[in-house]
Amino acid sequence: MHADFAVLLDSWDLAMRADGYSPRTLTSYRKAMTLLAGWLAEHHPDTGPSDVTRDQVRAWIVDLRERTSNGTARSYFPGVRNFYRWALDEGETDTDPTQGLRTPPPNDPRTPILSVDQVRALLASCDARTFLGRRDAAIIYVFVDGGLRRAEVAGLALNGVDTRERMLFVEGKGTNRSGPRRRAVPLGVKATRALDRYLRERRKHPYAELPQLWLGDRGRATLGSDGVKRMLERRAEQCGFHLHPHMLRHTWASAFREAGGNEGDLMVLGGWRNRQMLDRYGKAAAATRAQEAYRRLAFGDRI
Repeated sequence: MHADFAVLLDSWDLAMRADGYSPRTLTSYRKAMTLLAGWLAEHHPDTGPSDVTRDQVRAWIVDLRERTSNGTARSYFPGVRNFYRWALDEGETDTDPTQGLRTPPPNDPRTPILSVDQVRALLASCDARTFLGRRDAAIIYVFVDGGLRRAEVAGLALNGVDTRERMLFVEGKGTNRSGPRRRAVPLGVKATRALDRYLRERRKHPYAELPQLWLGDRGRATLGSDGVKRMLERRAEQCGFHLHPHMLRHTWASAFREAGGNEGDLMVLGGWRNRQMLDRYGKAAAATRAQEAYRRLAFGDRI
């Protein structure tokens, strides 16, 4: 890349660290600017940070979308915009080539959701007579009844469970600057019963005094986020289908909307701040309703 980019990227990185940006954001933003600088070195080799034009940024976005996806371009553009706002404030450039450019539109992904039969199969694979069976059933219920993210499930604390009020107290996604977002998540009777069964069995565990809710097996004290993921994948494989944990959250949200739950309540319960994810779940629920309507009204079946 142009030598001036190398110098300014280090200074920009230092500024972001001082402002408390999260490590993930730092990595993403730095990668975005490294990609842009590399692209400029290939296509416009004499262009330094202060020489970049709006058309060049546009061309880079188009190239990124064509080689990867809209989603990738969308995730990297904020990093470039942040760099140039910083450079403008610091007097390193007189213009911001990202000014007036819109963030690339998102992809329109269709995240698969589980059927009721698939969820029942997962639960049926858990032997209620064993510690592992009770623990895994409780975890599955927390996913499908509470709509939690994997990290939120794995991070649950023992004192964050209230079986009398049928509530979980969750620390959700946040930032270094604002901290985690906390919320109360209601549970149904069956999910609470599964948790109660696990808690009674948990009392016999050698690490029962630990504050983490989910305890491990085979000598392990606790079950972390990766352990939750492996457990779900293993049980799904036993049941004959593929599963990644976020499908359970999608399933919960789609079921809530399909049952008539409103978007405002869903945003509060799921810990979202914008509608982007809600629109994805709404499309999944709409597709399911359309398929069910077709089965009821299929013309071929009436011939």
